[in-house]
Amino acid sequence: MIQVMNEGMRLEDVPELMQNIQSRLPVKAAAKTSVLSKSWLHAWSTIPNLIFHVPEEEERKQLMLVYIDNTLRKYLRDNIPIESFELNIQLGRNEHASLAQQWIRYVATKTCLKELSFTINFDQVSMNLPDEILSCVNVTKIRVWASYVMDIAVRMTSSHQSPIIKCVSLRELHLFRVRISQQLLDHILSSCRLLENIKLKSCSQDLKTIKIKSLPCLDKLEIYTNDIRHCPSVEINNVPNLCMFKCDLQPMGTKGMDILPFSSVHSISLGSNVTELWLGGPGLVTDDASVDMIKTGLPFLESLTLNMGFWKLENCRFTFASIKRLSLISLPDNHIGIHLNTPKLLFFHLDGSTMPSLSFPISTTLEEITFRMKPYKSFDASFLLKMREALELSRKCYLHIAPVWYYRPPPLNMDILDDLKTRLQFPPATNVETLTFEVCKDECQWESSPFFHAFFEICHPKQVIVKSDVCKMMLGEVLEKKTKIAADWPNYVKHVQIRRPDERWDTLTDSHTSFQDGSRPYYADFKLEWC
Repeated sequence: MIQVMNEGMRLEDVPELMQNIQSRLPVKAAAKTSVLSKSWLHAWSTIPNLIFHVPEEEERKQLMLVYIDNTLRKYLRDNIPIESFELNIQLGRNEHASLAQQWIRYVATKTCLKELSFTINFDQVSMNLPDEILSCVNVTKIRVWASYVMDIAVRMTSSHQSPIIKCVSLRELHLFRVRISQQLLDHILSSCRLLENIKLKSCSQDLKTIKIKSLPCLDKLEIYTNDIRHCPSVEINNVPNLCMFKCDLQPMGTKGMDILPFSSVHSISLGSNVTELWLGGPGLVTDDASVDMIKTGLPFLESLTLNMGFWKLENCRFTFASIKRLSLISLPDNHIGIHLNTPKLLFFHLDGSTMPSLSFPISTTLEEITFRMKPYKSFDASFLLKMREALELSRKCYLHIAPVWYYRPPPLNMDILDDLKTRLQFPPATNVETLTFEVCKDECQWESSPFFHAFFEICHPKQVIVKSDVCKMMLGEVLEKKTKIAADWPNYVKHVQIRRPDERWDTLTDSHTSFQDGSRPYYADFKLEWC
């Protein structure tokens, strides 16, 4: 515990406080504090929290590897406590993997060790995590993040027929792209009964079943699989205090394949205390019965995210008394209607290629709507009219438009603006905080398309973010008020600001036409004030 400083005390009088400051810095940055005084030097030489980031450039990497090795040898020789150890390294040779394994063994001997964190990127070699990573009796957090290139991977197996798990104090286990064996995962989950937070992401290559059972302290559980070859089954029960569950069991390439019913593959019982739920993958959410099961089993649910990519019906109905945040992602290509009876809903997020018809209660309390749309075949006046109606439902709205024709020419249907103006019954919405265009093509093609302009017919956003490929067109419209098609919106822009590289805002003037050359930023941000 850090000593409280009394009046007249100097920072140097509290070595724990100096070490607390140093422990929040990367090792080399913390080392620079040692020149301040002898007290800082002593504090630095015994700092209990070690953070090493190995640079990729070969010469600097070799120097850093020697530095880490010498530092850990000193800590081991002088019996200096290590409470947390973080290593970020790119493995380019087998020697690098051997060093990393050796360091883990060094650190694992420390009984005071509380946290282990590894970020491992690969060049051409794999790495096996040593058994000692699970021998730290007092460790409370283990995190391993790895890149994955086919058969090059971080592997987590045991050299013993019956793995010995000593880290029974473990509270958090985060594994990302780690090829863990079925035997070892089963032993960890059955031995570490104090687990509170589990994240297993893309770790399913060697797993048949993920069993989460009899963990009374478990609060958060995340399971993501996207293995091309198979998807393990999931068994969850006796987790009475689980509050957050995120699950995406979608193998890559399953779209359009025959999918087994969810209940015949997985056995999941979450308890009734879950307040945040994220579900994605084949068979999880397909019809109203799926939604009713969620509503019945989770009476205190406040946040719900559903992957709708396998929805089978023309309409979907949501009736939840407690939901405050609802996200529907990967909406199917067919047009569907969404009917919501959610009296406490505050935040609504929609992600898909089609714009559905939305029905909310008259007394809706929505604070914020976000549409992240990827229009393709369905982009027409009806798409925009439905979006304009939806903008009436919330106090604030955010639009992110990323067309599926990202690397193709934009749609050139010149009649869409005339059709839209004829059928539009509302003036442009003024509650859109941000309109983002994620497009990538020659500006000349976009200048000949109504796609960009059509969104300004349904809303007058406060901020516009455009990719550099469309930046020139945006600048031309607001500065010169010239367009090749029948768009009126530039005439209603009264004042425009552009964000500078230093994050400050400048009033847009003719001097900013320099942004139209090749040196313009990747993204350009504009603030618009409308008449």
